[in-house]
Amino acid sequence: MAMDQTDIEVSVVEGDGWNRTLTVTVSSDRVARTRSAETGRLSRTKRLKGFRKGKIPLAVVEQQFGDEIDDRVQQRLLDEAYRAALEQQELTPASNGRITDVKYGPDEPFVFQAVLEVMPTVRLDRVGGFKLEMTVAEVTDTEVQQILERVREENANWTVVDRHAVKSDRVSVAISPLSDDQNEPEGSGTAYQVVIGSGEALEGVEQAITTLKPGDDGVFSIEFPDESDEQEAGATVSRRLHIRLDSVEEQELPELDDELASSLGAFETVADLEAAVREDLVRHHEGEAEGKLRTELMAAVVAANPFVVPRALTDRYLHNMMQATEEMGAAELERAREAVGSHAEQQIREQLILDKIIEQEELEPSSEEIEAEIGALAVRRNEPLGKLRREMARDGSLSALGRNLAVENAFGYLKDQSEIS
Repeated sequence: MAMDQTDIEVSVVEGDGWNRTLTVTVSSDRVARTRSAETGRLSRTKRLKGFRKGKIPLAVVEQQFGDEIDDRVQQRLLDEAYRAALEQQELTPASNGRITDVKYGPDEPFVFQAVLEVMPTVRLDRVGGFKLEMTVAEVTDTEVQQILERVREENANWTVVDRHAVKSDRVSVAISPLSDDQNEPEGSGTAYQVVIGSGEALEGVEQAITTLKPGDDGVFSIEFPDESDEQEAGATVSRRLHIRLDSVEEQELPELDDELASSLGAFETVADLEAAVREDLVRHHEGEAEGKLRTELMAAVVAANPFVVPRALTDRYLHNMMQATEEMGAAELERAREAVGSHAEQQIREQLILDKIIEQEELEPSSEEIEAEIGALAVRRNEPLGKLRREMARDGSLSALGRNLAVENAFGYLKDQSEIS
């Protein structure tokens, strides 16, 4: 049950940045009512020898469960009064409040302090009038040929050969780590398939493989990056590996001809394939140019509307970004925090400014816009519209789609406010 604003008094002390200390006082009348409600609740749910369930006299409940009643009353008052205090002062927390200096008595006002960071106030003093350039790079013949060469590689045939492996060969190997006192692996090892020179394996592992012929094996000392906490970046550690080379395959690239082109889809000739590659590269360059423009535009808007980012938001951003790096050591994690801290603050500023623009200019997409986008996505994916909509609602991508459309609207608005050549 929400607490009535007449039941509380709140004073706020502003600290550094967005730190706030709230002193909240709950009236003794509200304390008494809450205590009476919790006592009644326990009388209905507790079991006590000699009394039927739900028939324990309140005085007996007080005597037997007084400490539990006090704990429940304090927790309920804290939860309700904290929410009511934030609402009264129109504060949005950026972090969970730290509760201190709790003063409680059954017949007295309930008093506590909450120390927290609040969301920053974003003022949009200037969002336009910037002069920017958008330059789309020309598609070069070299780029086209690189893509076509990659197409040939992806459609290559592989032929087994009886020789040492060289660059671009595909090898099948079995690798087993060895301890210092081992010369033979205990099992058959872990099977890998690697293309020499592709960077899929450590350089030392590739070099070891190229010394073997199919069917041969050997023990090699390989330098691995040392990721322990006490080592600096770039340090290495030597490990012994048993490597068995099972096979070597030579790559046979197909001719770049009409037959290859037609096997890839709706292309009759190599010229058709090349034209499609050029169109894709044009779109790619346009996307790069748009991304660069947006970065420069947001940097200008952020610089024109400065504000301090609450530390709690930065910490949350870093935590979410580094969730996939749980195996990083403490020292390496701290170096990563130092390296990306300023980037995190910039990203947070950009998101908060975009949120403010979307709210201020009413740029949230309409239901019709969202439906149109889902329909276009269904056509691209060749999926039934209803099925796709249900899947997106279930996995959360529907809200993400709405957010993306709102951000697109915001960037459209920002570009209209500036001069872009």
